[in-house]
Amino acid sequence: MKLPLTMFLLFMMGDNNVQWDGISHIAWQDRRPLCPINKEAFRVHFQAYRFDLESARVYVNDGTVTWVDAVLDHDRGPYAVWRADIPATASNTLRYYFELTDGTDTDYYSVTGMSEDPPTDGGFVIDYATLEHAPVGSTPVTGGGTVFKVWAPTRATVQVRGEFNNWGTTNPMTKVGEHFIAHVPNATDRQMYKYFFNGNRWNSDARARSLNPSDNYNTHIEDPLRYTWRVPDFPTPPSDELIIYQLHVGTFAGRNDPLGSVPHPAGYADVAARAAHLAELGVNAVMLNPITEFPGDFSAGYNPVSQWAPEWIYGEPDELKAMIDALHEHGVGVLLDIVWNHFSPTDNFLWFYDGTQTYFKTPDVQTPWGSQADFEREPVRDYFVDSAILWLDEYRVDGFRMDATDFMNIPPQEAAGWSLMQRLNDTVDNRRVDKVVIAEQLPDDAWVTRPTHLGGAGFDAQYYDAFTDQLRDEIFDSAFGDPEMWKIRNIINGGGTYLRGKRVMNYLELHDEAWPSNGGQRIVKTIDPTFPHDSIWAKGRVKLGQGLVMFAPGIPAILQGTEWLEDAPFGTGLSSRIDWSKKTTYAAIFRYFQDIIAVRKANPALHADAAVNVYHLNESGNVIGFLRSAAGGRDMVVLANFSNSDYFNYRIGLPQAGTWYELINSQAAEYDGNGLTNGGSVSSEPVPWNGFDHSAVITVPQMGLLVFRHNQPPGIPGDLNCDGTFNGADIDPFFLALGDPAGYAIAFPNCDPLLGDLNADGRLDGGDIDPFFVCLGGGPCP
Repeated sequence: MKLPLTMFLLFMMGDNNVQWDGISHIAWQDRRPLCPINKEAFRVHFQAYRFDLESARVYVNDGTVTWVDAVLDHDRGPYAVWRADIPATASNTLRYYFELTDGTDTDYYSVTGMSEDPPTDGGFVIDYATLEHAPVGSTPVTGGGTVFKVWAPTRATVQVRGEFNNWGTTNPMTKVGEHFIAHVPNATDRQMYKYFFNGNRWNSDARARSLNPSDNYNTHIEDPLRYTWRVPDFPTPPSDELIIYQLHVGTFAGRNDPLGSVPHPAGYADVAARAAHLAELGVNAVMLNPITEFPGDFSAGYNPVSQWAPEWIYGEPDELKAMIDALHEHGVGVLLDIVWNHFSPTDNFLWFYDGTQTYFKTPDVQTPWGSQADFEREPVRDYFVDSAILWLDEYRVDGFRMDATDFMNIPPQEAAGWSLMQRLNDTVDNRRVDKVVIAEQLPDDAWVTRPTHLGGAGFDAQYYDAFTDQLRDEIFDSAFGDPEMWKIRNIINGGGTYLRGKRVMNYLELHDEAWPSNGGQRIVKTIDPTFPHDSIWAKGRVKLGQGLVMFAPGIPAILQGTEWLEDAPFGTGLSSRIDWSKKTTYAAIFRYFQDIIAVRKANPALHADAAVNVYHLNESGNVIGFLRSAAGGRDMVVLANFSNSDYFNYRIGLPQAGTWYELINSQAAEYDGNGLTNGGSVSSEPVPWNGFDHSAVITVPQMGLLVFRHNQPPGIPGDLNCDGTFNGADIDPFFLALGDPAGYAIAFPNCDPLLGDLNADGRLDGGDIDPFFVCLGGGPCP
């Protein structure tokens, strides 16, 4: 179970209990240097939940047993990262494990996991003679050179051949168990190489961090520690607060682009240069279409040949890291689309990798898109799970979207595929509990988001297939005047414990719906087939549908270009690039998306897991209304009119007496609507309606999506005392809200603490202090 950071802190402090599920030491990631050689000293890191441990030390045995004290190194999200410096040794072999203490509780962590007593497994091994401890792949080492390690269980000989030895055979590798290992002193960062198996088969490194398809898929040596991060510890938005933007790197930039033309396909650097647009829109996460290496230069990414190497045509690994860094600087997290269910049917260099079929079964397991790897073989499972650790630790992504999970557990390896998904989610929950993993599960399956300890696959959320299908159907049916509101009610209420709230991701269209290869197109073209696809019906129904995506329970997601009524099909060609001129042409639509995103972020009652009550269902008039509420947040009423009629004097029940402020009206003139609004607010009357004691008569425009908030008007950023201005009188309320939200709510009952959210991350916290005073002093304001 994933808990908010504040709950972690409360549970962990001084409870005389080492929290086993927070302890992690992944040897190939957590040593510095990554591969110690020549009996050198090295550092080990491990992590625990913040404030969980009082002390820790490392047992070291190199023939003589010593204990090395560990110290707190830094915090990383909900974790404390500890370190210990292991001294140089005269021995060829060294073993270590961790002793962890919280008050009266002392436990141990070693290669087999946690234990209450000192472990009997011998500990983590450093073998300076064989270098068996080296990470699989290529690893630059101290003093220059690189250690190579490749899994080839049935081969008799392997050489590593590359630029460092003129592609010759002068660097034979030594077999150690099922691996071959070699230290090549003159092999340096960014040089190319390949392995040569049994004197007759060349191949790339299966765990290549960088491939060069333009030169026979040669592998580059990559130093994973080379990049210097500007945002070392980005706080991933909680899943309850996520607002996701699906982005395809290759088609995101360059068409009528105010930042200028770019090569096609676009690259990581081009996305980085446009991160400010995403911040301006207000989304707090991008969900990248797959960016692992694929054949050719133009692809949606769903034909991978590697789980480790970023697509080379988009840029080098450090350019991908710089893109993620830039997005993080703008408050935008990054979710990576991972495709584990199959490999590309072309350019699949893992096929008969070393001359034998090590990564696939014989006969192979077929999916509709290519062969599935041998999920029953442990080193193959390691290949996948270790790649997830790579993306989390080395690239600092904020989570994953797993492609086609319904094809992860197909015959003849149903159990192995299911357990691999469980292992992924358990690994993320242990290593990075603050990250998010979403399943593209079609059709819906509550077992996919059921926790692993209850037999489920353990994903944090899954695509809500029923939501998309029913919402699209009723949007299309509204053109003929016969949408069914009971179906909308059902998808708003969700599909049960593991198919509602933050367990589901809602969307009107993502890449599959807009992809001609799948028989799809942008919804604006379906609603209005005539160019330029921007009739009042296209605008009105898109705003209506996307408004429901944003305000219904669940995690909302939109496809790139949606924010300006994009009609370009999803794909990889020039015509699939989103058209940046439409940001100006349809500025009113862009403003609508800015505002609905801002309203959702600012109101806890609209977050994914907040309560919902669908209390108004007008089947004949095609209107539905629901209440959203959350502890500490103002009640919100959302009303959706699927009809093509404007309703005047329309009575709607209200759960509380008072003034209800109209925060959103999709048909307002500023959103290029018909201008029928409620003047900013309505006042309740003591007339019972819809099961409530109060109600109001309102105007409901055709295709209108309306959002009302109880007794709290739209505010001015920074105006914490609600006097209509942002000035020095707001300093005391600001710090009161920051330190005592309950006291602030009493002192200023009609004001919103999120008016102090001047860094626009959806929370009032310490990150707002500097922006607050910069803005107050006349500097740039949100």
